[in-house]
Amino acid sequence: MAKMEKELKASTTKKSSSTSTKSTTSKKVTKAEEKAQVAKTKTAIKKATEVSSVKKSAAQAKAEKVTSETIEKAKKDASKAKRTMSKVTTTSPKVKANASTSRTRGMQTKDFEKVIVLDFDTKSLNKTLFASEKIYSQAIFDTIISDRAAQRQGTHDVKSRAEVRGGGKKPWRQKGTGRARAGSTRSPIWVGGGRAFGPTPERNYKLKVNKKVRFNAFVSALTLLAQNKAVIVDDFKLNKISTKEAANKLASLKIENLKHILIVTNDEIIYKSVANLPNVTCVRPTSVSVENLVWADVLVLSKEGLSNFEGRIK
Repeated sequence: MAKMEKELKASTTKKSSSTSTKSTTSKKVTKAEEKAQVAKTKTAIKKATEVSSVKKSAAQAKAEKVTSETIEKAKKDASKAKRTMSKVTTTSPKVKANASTSRTRGMQTKDFEKVIVLDFDTKSLNKTLFASEKIYSQAIFDTIISDRAAQRQGTHDVKSRAEVRGGGKKPWRQKGTGRARAGSTRSPIWVGGGRAFGPTPERNYKLKVNKKVRFNAFVSALTLLAQNKAVIVDDFKLNKISTKEAANKLASLKIENLKHILIVTNDEIIYKSVANLPNVTCVRPTSVSVENLVWADVLVLSKEGLSNFEGRIK
């Protein structure tokens, strides 16, 4: 019996030791598997990050290529546009430069070639008149406003209560009627009465402009015409009063299609010949205003007119 008990104890101890060793080995195995799994996940994450970085770099490279291509295309298009514009400017007729600055209303004119300045006996134009160093735009504005104001006749007139016919008798007695007191039926508050403080013909609309300002405006207007090569010094003489001959003369100067032609001369034959041409205005040299010069597309100046202009300097 004792031997049997010893054998049972030994077998149980062996079994327990075997189970304990099995449990320890199983624990070691599970830890190793966990470590292996962690390592696998880390490697997978690294690979994913590397792939994403490669994709990003490729996308950036593509975007840079696209932007560079678009920039090159834009440059090519701009160069083509410049070439076409240069071709157009060389083939198209010359247009008067700064046409809007040469007149107050800024009306557009048809395309025309620049007019060549013609002089008598190769005489150059006076620089003080036709080559001012500065354009006095404010002086031009003030002078035109003053000239327009001076053209007003100021003959407007209305009748006061003293000038209206009738109203001499007192309409009713002063007291006792219950009405407002009244002394005349021509009072300004009555219908048919006179006007209180109405306009009178003595009113003066003139605006003062200094002589130097007016001279600067005149010279600036002539300089604008000269800068645009729109000054023709020509006698523009005709043998008889004829609108047809006047039109032919303008055609010979190549200015017949302009909207506003200003002729400065004392010749009455030209004055009458040009009267029926809608785009031509003839003015005497002493009557030329700054507004006439600013309004004109081209100035046809006679010898007398040129001498008159030069006399204004002295």
